[in-house]
Amino acid sequence: MSILDELNERGLGTLPGLIGLTILEAEEGRISSRLDLREELMAPNGYLHAATVVALADTSCGYGTIVNLPEGAESFTTIELKSNFVGTKRDGAIGCIAK
Repeated sequence: MSILDELNERGLGTLPGLIGLTILEAEEGRISSRLDLREELMAPNGYLHAATVVALADTSCGYGTIVNLPEGAESFTTIELKSNFVGTKRDGAIGCIAK
């Protein structure tokens, strides 16, 4: 099984799978992901919920960390995350490139 398949299967039954996050590329130093937008991912005001964007970013960075863990390391956790929002999206898809 490829690392790409492993990462996409890893999310099944957890938040990444619940929101529909898909890892498109996984290589040393880089992860590319996509999330198709749907009504359930919107805030009550009809705009993309900030938590949706944060989930995409945090998962993409986390999977990038998994791909690049040093020999002997088994896991990690996010200890800090900051976000600034300058716009929104209501349909289509959003993507993330984590380096």
